[in-house]
Amino acid sequence: MALKKKDFSFKDIKDKLSTTTKYKPDVFLHCGDAFLEAAGIPGPAMGHVNMLLGHTNSGKTSGLIASAVDAQRKGILPVFIITEKKWSFDHCKLMGLDCEKNIETGEWDGFFIYRDDFMYIEQITDYINMIITEQEKGEKGDLYNPELGKVYDICFFWDSVGSIPCKSTFEGAGGNMHTARVLAEKINMGINQRINNTRKETIPYLNGLVICNLPWVKLPDNPFGQPKIKPKGGEAIYQCSTLVFRFGNEADAGISKIDATKNGRKVNFATRTKVTVDKNHINGLGYADSQIIITPHGFIKSDKRDKSDLDTYKKETSEYWSKILGDGNFDLEEYEVKTKIDTSDDY
Repeated sequence: MALKKKDFSFKDIKDKLSTTTKYKPDVFLHCGDAFLEAAGIPGPAMGHVNMLLGHTNSGKTSGLIASAVDAQRKGILPVFIITEKKWSFDHCKLMGLDCEKNIETGEWDGFFIYRDDFMYIEQITDYINMIITEQEKGEKGDLYNPELGKVYDICFFWDSVGSIPCKSTFEGAGGNMHTARVLAEKINMGINQRINNTRKETIPYLNGLVICNLPWVKLPDNPFGQPKIKPKGGEAIYQCSTLVFRFGNEADAGISKIDATKNGRKVNFATRTKVTVDKNHINGLGYADSQIIITPHGFIKSDKRDKSDLDTYKKETSEYWSKILGDGNFDLEEYEVKTKIDTSDDY
């Protein structure tokens, strides 16, 4: 008796062996029109790990604050993890963060969570995991907002990696290799997975992680090579980051100061830097070595042929600079504006 031949169906195979996943639309944190024009994309993305890499004073923290400001506007709860100890809520307020200083307590209030008491990396990763676990509780958790009918979407802002060791190193028994291993295990193979998982439509919240990373410079291994910027703490976070923005040059910050002078009086009121999309695993887009200007109030366009943005900034902030300099008659617009050009090699 002949056996009946089974009808072939690839759909049956796919239904048995494959998972079906729908993802939420991409949500970017907008760092301003000037940043968008310079970088080609609005800023860090929710549902991903994002790195802001660069030498000191090159624009990393300004990028992080600008991202947090837009997170607030979108109803995303910013969670600030501050380990570099250079944080200023006054600066955040200038850039548009909704925050107010409590006169009685001296603490800053607003729609955000702030922690700066971490001594080593494992405390931070445990804290992030604790918050995500609280989200998973839904209505039973502390992060559920009955007015929204859902738990808060959250973006973690860490300033910065490279300024804090792992527990073993903190206790005097480890070193750079131990710190790199902890970041690889805790961030790359742990938190990265939980952050990216929130992009699925089945997850009722969306999380993101934006990290400022301090650098070190790898010297060339031959006379014709070039220095290469590297993130402190190893390559783990770079590898798991979907977006990496590099500020400044490879070998150094590569910044130039913009100052105004009048009657021998001078004030540095802005800094010209570069921003490069070093890695983009969302759509591949990104410009390299575009110039942008950092001010205490945020980013503005850097165009030496069209200085309208710079002129507008000078007019709109003259009152602010008057208070800073203690001169009620100070008008930045009347000052002679000079720019110190950085002529160093661009690596």
